[in-house]
Amino acid sequence: MHKTLSRLAMVSMLGASTFAAVQTQAAEEERLFSLNDPMAAFLETRAYAERMGATAEFRKMEGVALDEKNGKIYIAMSAIEKTMSDDKGDIQLPKNKCGIVYEGKLDSNYNISELKPAVIGGPYNKEVTSEYGSGFADKCDPDNIANPDGLYADKHGNLWISEDTSSHVNNAIWRWDGKELKRFATVPTGAEITGVHVTANDELFFNVQHPSAMSKFPYNRGVVGTVNGFKSNDSFTSVDVPKGDDVFDVKIAKGAYQVLARVGEPIPNDIYNQRFGQINTMAGDLKEICNHPDGNMFLPIAEDGSYGYLYTNYECRPGTVGKIYIEKDGDSWKILDGENVSFAAVGGTWNNCNASVTPWNTGLSSEEYEPMASKTGWKKNVVDMSIYLGEQANPYNYGYLVELLPDTNGDFAGTHVVKHYAMGRLSYEMGRVMPDMKTVYSGDDGTGVILAKFVADTPKELSAGTIYAAKIKQNSDESLAITWIELGRSTDADVYDAIQSVSMK
Repeated sequence: MHKTLSRLAMVSMLGASTFAAVQTQAAEEERLFSLNDPMAAFLETRAYAERMGATAEFRKMEGVALDEKNGKIYIAMSAIEKTMSDDKGDIQLPKNKCGIVYEGKLDSNYNISELKPAVIGGPYNKEVTSEYGSGFADKCDPDNIANPDGLYADKHGNLWISEDTSSHVNNAIWRWDGKELKRFATVPTGAEITGVHVTANDELFFNVQHPSAMSKFPYNRGVVGTVNGFKSNDSFTSVDVPKGDDVFDVKIAKGAYQVLARVGEPIPNDIYNQRFGQINTMAGDLKEICNHPDGNMFLPIAEDGSYGYLYTNYECRPGTVGKIYIEKDGDSWKILDGENVSFAAVGGTWNNCNASVTPWNTGLSSEEYEPMASKTGWKKNVVDMSIYLGEQANPYNYGYLVELLPDTNGDFAGTHVVKHYAMGRLSYEMGRVMPDMKTVYSGDDGTGVILAKFVADTPKELSAGTIYAAKIKQNSDESLAITWIELGRSTDADVYDAIQSVSMK
């Protein structure tokens, strides 16, 4: 028995040893790491949580935002369907293919006990067509959100919502002030908006992910960008739904969009002469150029926020993170130098998706769609990582939050990376640290997934702590009451040791 497992978790696990035995027997035969092992809470977090009685019925749980002004968090559910609307289990909601953003009130311990709908997408109309056909039409109301993905709450309490949808011809980014929803920007058809991030100075960053090659230059490749001449609390009139050639362009309601990085272009003053989105194997060979810029993390160096590092996730397998040093130049930004972060020390990363900045000014990247680790199919699930490593990859090494720490000692010209194995293995859309610098809420992207919470032992230190999963009771008003189930406590080092112990034969 690992001494890091909490007494409560051991008691609960033993009490549940005969619970759902028939249902789990087949799964146990296929799993590389047994749910009966005390470290299963960290390597098979979702399955273990379900076995412990947590609700594993969420669908497409995406971004998490902290609204410090109003003491709440927001969580995006891209779509309410399948396990959330199948009339089974704890969650039995009406189907909403356009999605919902939920809000939860934080108590004095940064705990939430209920989720209530805040911004509701739709209505959805599958019969809508256009002159280009039904696949090129706004099936969700174009004047409302569709499939919310990225979220960011600025210091004024405005919630910024970005879309990942095929039910709008053009994905949009919206601002919701608690009363009024306004469309701020749209991107070329086929592209997704990612990386929504607002700085302490109310500057807005967002990216254009995987645009069609038929889009207007420079948006025929993925770009990382910011809006100049606009502050997040400024008034604006909603930008129109694009028509004609505007469907192939970026349109914003106010200010000017500046491209800071474009996939495939050289990184300025990079000592390794790499390109944005470039992913090399551990042997140094080019594997691919990733066209999927995702979460942004701006880490200011100057107290006034006038210069600092902008880290950007690239969502491929393996993934990477680009870093550029940017400095204010009037209303725009100058790019002085940059690099692609090396993840060799942690065996690479997997699908670097959405991101956040910790209260202590480090980046928090995420590994999405953790590779399944069944005895029969695990090798093909990590084939891309095996090519990257030049040897067989261990599936349990992927599916975590990853902290990015710029080197402050001057020992090398790079970024320290730390995978926080103690936080559990999920399909991380992102994690968001609360102001207590200990509590972290995470989006688990997929179908039949959980709402997870991690509480660190020590503020500013995510390498040791306790994982919790939510048990849901649906209320008559369709809000979701939460009871937290403790899964276990451990450290990064102990979980890493458990990963190395996995037999891959």
